[in-house]
Amino acid sequence: MKKNPTTQMVRFAMFASLTAVMTLLFRIPIPNGQGYLNIGDAVLLLAALLMGPAAGFWVGAIGSTLADMIAGYAMYMPFTFVVKGVEGLLAGALYKRTHTLSLSVFLPALWMAGGYFLTDWFLYGLAAALAAILMNLLQGILGAVLAVVLFKILNPIFSKRTP
Repeated sequence: MKKNPTTQMVRFAMFASLTAVMTLLFRIPIPNGQGYLNIGDAVLLLAALLMGPAAGFWVGAIGSTLADMIAGYAMYMPFTFVVKGVEGLLAGALYKRTHTLSLSVFLPALWMAGGYFLTDWFLYGLAAALAAILMNLLQGILGAVLAVVLFKILNPIFSKRTP
């Protein structure tokens, strides 16, 4: 059965919005850095696992960039669009290909930490990038673990056929 494009669009928008909310609601500033620790990654990874690479990309890119805009981190917006979009794309593509949850969430989490390391280095210098890398890794790991837990709970519900 072919998926309804309207339903898919609503799901993309719902997950992008939820990514922004979870990014903004639970944020802890990164010491010596310009970013913050959050659990928005859990939602974008979950979207990628449930709906595939395209959803992962757009949910990560739009939801996370929207959170940067609202939180006043405009300088991060173009980098976030790419880093979080590719994080979601990788998660969805890896899961679609391997059906291995751990690989599908932890490799993209490493990509995210590496992407923000390069971003911080470009924006603020090597010292700031080094100071932020552990928090970004922690955020990636936390998001990956939460995504796996949520996927195991929600996948049976979400995978039921809907119009």
